[in-house]
Amino acid sequence: MTMTRNTLTLAAVLASLSLLAACSKSDDAKTPPPAAPAPSTTPAPQSSAPAAPAPAPQNQSAPAGQQSMGDKLKDTAAAAKEKAAVAGSTIADKAGEVAHKAGEAANSARESVKEGAAKADAAIQGAIGSDTKK
Repeated sequence: MTMTRNTLTLAAVLASLSLLAACSKSDDAKTPPPAAPAPSTTPAPQSSAPAAPAPAPQNQSAPAGQQSMGDKLKDTAAAAKEKAAVAGSTIADKAGEVAHKAGEAANSARESVKEGAAKADAAIQGAIGSDTKK
């Protein structure tokens, strides 16, 4: 059960970090927005041949200084996994300490109740015994 809980926690953390990375505005400032043509109110003349966009070269690689979005996502996911593993182990250690302290507190309470019951029983027995002797 602990393994399942840790796995689900890690998955939730990764999903949250992926969502944050996808929605971050840090990359928005680096890339200029594409220029959009101004909308016209007059209909455009129909041509007999449809205009085809120029095909982009397939072998373009990203500049050496920039990473692709997939690489950034993989790096972010790897860093998130490492941080989640460290956080998970720290939480597990602290939970173990808390469980140990809770067990000690329960034992202490049990012993206190046991001692109180013994004192009450002795007092009752003493009261009953002194009443019968009279």
